[in-house]
Amino acid sequence: MNTRTCDHRTCVLDTRDVSHHFYIIIRGKIKVYVFDIKSDRQLTLTLLTSNDVFSVMSLFGGLKRKVYYETLDKTELLSIPLPEMKIWLMKNHNFSLSLMGYMAFKIQNLENSVTDIVMEDIPTRLAKLLYQNMNRDTGVVYHINDLSHDEIGALIGTTRSVVNRHINNFRERGILEVGRSYMKITSVPDLKNEFDDL
Repeated sequence: MNTRTCDHRTCVLDTRDVSHHFYIIIRGKIKVYVFDIKSDRQLTLTLLTSNDVFSVMSLFGGLKRKVYYETLDKTELLSIPLPEMKIWLMKNHNFSLSLMGYMAFKIQNLENSVTDIVMEDIPTRLAKLLYQNMNRDTGVVYHINDLSHDEIGALIGTTRSVVNRHINNFRERGILEVGRSYMKITSVPDLKNEFDDL
């Protein structure tokens, strides 16, 4: 078991390494994504932050996945070799149960994301993403507030220019306040109207 620190956007984790280790994020942010060379497009499957784990599927043996990992902030990881992690899980049943609950939660989020991309229009997807990452007390958007419009587009299956257009539309309608690395929902009811009517 050891710790590893990766600078912002400088540590694209090797998928071969990921398949032999279990990782816990101590601090930072990691993007998990798929990339299509032909179309030169990517889709972000999830953003992982402090206390998230990844390479869980490797615990179940030899599952090859074509996913990539990239740090979006300076990130510190705890890296545990799989054989060591498997022994630890067998000895700590409470953690094993917690890990299953965590996996179920992440799978449900991925299901919801895929359903949204296939079934809903872009303003709806963007509104949901903003709402899911909004502090309910202050309206301030976190986790995604410092992402580029390219990165936000990759989270909801669209392009930078489309995200830019809809963010401007929300801003002009008084739903959203935008600044450098800052977003705040100024009208939660209007934002929710974008997806509650469905």
